[in-house]
Amino acid sequence: MRLLPRTWRQLGSRTKHFLVDPINQAIQSGYAAYKRGDHANARRFLAPIDHPKAMHLLGLVEKDAGNLTVAADLLDRAAIIDPTDHEIAHNQGLLARQLGLFEGAEAAFRRAVSLKSDFSQANISLGRLLIDLGRWDEALTLYQDLIKAEPSSLPARYGLATAQLELGKAEAAERGFDTLIEEGHDRPEIRFMRSRARLELRRTDEGLEDLRLSHRNNPTPLTLKTLAGILWMKGDADALEGLLAEATSQPQLAVQAAEILRQRGTPEDALRAIDTAKSSFALPPDAYSVAAMAYVDIGDAESAVTAATACLDADPQNRIATGNLISALLMLGKADEAMQHIRPMRVAEPNGQHWIAYEATAYRLMGMPDYESLVDMERFVRPYELPIPDGFDSIETFNTQFIEALDRWQIYETHPLDQSLRFGVQTPRDLTSIDDPVIKAYIAALDTPIRQYMRDVGSADDHPLTQRNTGNYKIAGCWSVRLQGGGRHINHVHPHGWISSAYYAAVPKETLNGVSKAGCIKFGEPPFETVPPSPPQKWVRPKPGQLVLFPSFMWHGTEATVEGSTRITAPFDAVPV
Repeated sequence: MRLLPRTWRQLGSRTKHFLVDPINQAIQSGYAAYKRGDHANARRFLAPIDHPKAMHLLGLVEKDAGNLTVAADLLDRAAIIDPTDHEIAHNQGLLARQLGLFEGAEAAFRRAVSLKSDFSQANISLGRLLIDLGRWDEALTLYQDLIKAEPSSLPARYGLATAQLELGKAEAAERGFDTLIEEGHDRPEIRFMRSRARLELRRTDEGLEDLRLSHRNNPTPLTLKTLAGILWMKGDADALEGLLAEATSQPQLAVQAAEILRQRGTPEDALRAIDTAKSSFALPPDAYSVAAMAYVDIGDAESAVTAATACLDADPQNRIATGNLISALLMLGKADEAMQHIRPMRVAEPNGQHWIAYEATAYRLMGMPDYESLVDMERFVRPYELPIPDGFDSIETFNTQFIEALDRWQIYETHPLDQSLRFGVQTPRDLTSIDDPVIKAYIAALDTPIRQYMRDVGSADDHPLTQRNTGNYKIAGCWSVRLQGGGRHINHVHPHGWISSAYYAAVPKETLNGVSKAGCIKFGEPPFETVPPSPPQKWVRPKPGQLVLFPSFMWHGTEATVEGSTRITAPFDAVPV
């Protein structure tokens, strides 16, 4: 992406006549040094000049050198002196996005567009940001408008197809990516996105072919994660082993490879991979975060604290490492110390469901009454009967056809790597995006119990669940899980949800007969052992046709089913609108 116009003549065309010759020459020399990566000489030419163009360019020099805070200050100063420069505003947005300051990035991109309405680069940057933020409808509209103005724009067409895919329009997205590739734009990132579309459309072999090509031509942690995930779910153990063996020897992939080893249930292998990689090349701070989570998995809390702290020393804003450190401290019974890390995250991300879950566990371990009011299971965990969907004469008839419809989308042999599911399979596509009358009837029938739940829990402003209750909602994701014998969900939360759920289309006999808790959903138990212990505090024994609704921040999992059993659910997350 071009940060500055290609030549100094373009960069300075609007202000060149205001510059005396020595200043003009110094900025040109600074620009030339910047382009060849000579940061020291670029600073020598530019730092003495009190002019917005020099500050702008020096900000880009510092950004290129990795001095992001200094760069942000320089760009801010340049924008104050010349608030009409659209390029400065755009680069402020790019830097803010890199720093994770998404609100500031959006404001800067919009300011750049307001200064120059046909500034396509800023519009493209804004669209990418909207996609990153999950605001796909807005991104779709923006890219459609850009294509009307510039039908041949590759970034806009790529962005449009990406937004369509994220909105569940996999068919339209695939057509868009097909056209780009047919026109000769056969780039790894386009292949990668087409692979996602094809996988969602159950064309697994074609999707896997695209994915392999994308990873071969531009191996990134994302392509590795996605390819490994598909190989794992297909049960292709040999191909997965070969992929990971190759990735662990590559500096840019080693950390992701270790995380995949951890996710597949072999944390010791992940730790060995990190140790081996460290002996060959320098690893980023994320390596310590992966190690911390692996130590949590094996119950070595002291080592987890050491690893997470090492990560945060190098990268204080690392959210994953912060979560790992909190988990380890709770495992050690140091809830008061964990709260010192939880409180800032609750302020920074008040709707982050995992931070609320950590807070609740810390309250519980400290014996504080805040726990009972935050995790009021009798109030917030509620079962409902699903209304008989339109077009069906009974819930039994509906469930029979619903299971048949869901089975058509169960195309893999085992669970996803990065989900709570164990010994089962999950549908690869959001159910809300599937054009099937039975599935659509299910989605429509959810409205009544969701609205009843919102009325039941209320909208008091003293609780993180109820204070977000606007009386309206949208489904933020819906999927189906089939647990086989011994299948279960490990304890987890839904980090980006608000109200979460489990709808039961089929329930094992051992769950229904009430002899054991097998197949029951449980609440309140974190996914790691704590001091003192935090066992489950509530179980719900489900039955077919039942929908259980609860806060997304509440730890929940399932008791394992028995051999030969089948348990079919269709969970979803809802968020307020």
